Amino acid sequence: MAARRARPDVIGIGHICYDHISTIDGYPPEDTSRHIDEMFNQPGGAASQAIAAVARLGGSAGYLGNLGDDDVGRYLYDDCVSEGIDVSMVRMIPGGVSSTSYVFVNSRNASRTLFTYHDRLPAYDFDSEAEAYIGGAKCIHLDATMYENAMVAARIARERGILVSLDGCSPQRDNDRNLALVALTDILIMNETYPCGLMDDPDRERAILRIAELGPGIVISTSGDKGCLLARDGAVERFPAYRIEPVDTTGAGDVFHGAFVFGMLKGYSIEETIRFSSAVSAINCMSIGGRKGIPSFEQVRRFMADRAYG
Repeated sequence: MAARRARPDVIGIGHICYDHISTIDGYPPEDTSRHIDEMFNQPGGAASQAIAAVARLGGSAGYLGNLGDDDVGRYLYDDCVSEGIDVSMVRMIPGGVSSTSYVFVNSRNASRTLFTYHDRLPAYDFDSEAEAYIGGAKCIHLDATMYENAMVAARIARERGILVSLDGCSPQRDNDRNLALVALTDILIMNETYPCGLMDDPDRERAILRIAELGPGIVISTSGDKGCLLARDGAVERFPAYRIEPVDTTGAGDVFHGAFVFGMLKGYSIEETIRFSSAVSAINCMSIGGRKGIPSFEQVRRFMADRAYG
């Protein structure tokens, strides 16, 4: 598939998948059943949702990775194109099987449970063309779903002075691998459990401060509607979240990451960037699925003007 050659500011490298989303009125006990109220299909995946957020907000985004040449892979490719995401470095693998997820949203409390089927694709070939593509960016955004891809991309970016952003949500079983990737990271935004697991420390605030000593310049741990924690100057600072009535929390962290990178590249302060990212995440939680509710920049501005923060 021919695609426009470009040098996007933000390149996503990591999980991209096809989400089958179902809403249910509570979860059934095992070995029983429950009726599905509604069904939706949307693109998903941590890295994919983050760069979709960058693109929706008006930023320049690209995706680098392999896709299978199956129906799912072609759908995901076409969706990136429709979002304005550059796909010139996406490689379609003959006979490859792309990733699919089944997402069940509990309408009683907006929680979501995922069942994922990861792709059956080879590691990406980071040839000279791929290295030049990364070298033309301002930031790459990674998750560790395809660990080897993430490590190679992070090394290339660091050698060229390109910012490395990491979604801390998919730890490897060998924690030394997690620590090695974190050491190559400039912006590390983690979920609530990742810091304690990474540092083998039950105290999340202490773990966050220890992680900040490993190399990342920005270390954040998100906590859903409780906001997030930031490690800065040897202390942990708390930031609130916008108060909303969520419909579905799928993708909340992913779009927070994309909005955060967007805000940093716009030159926002860390406080402004966190507040902006919180607004993007909150808006996304008011729609079903991780992709549908990602807002435009103007939608975010109106939301922030109309809503109290915290």
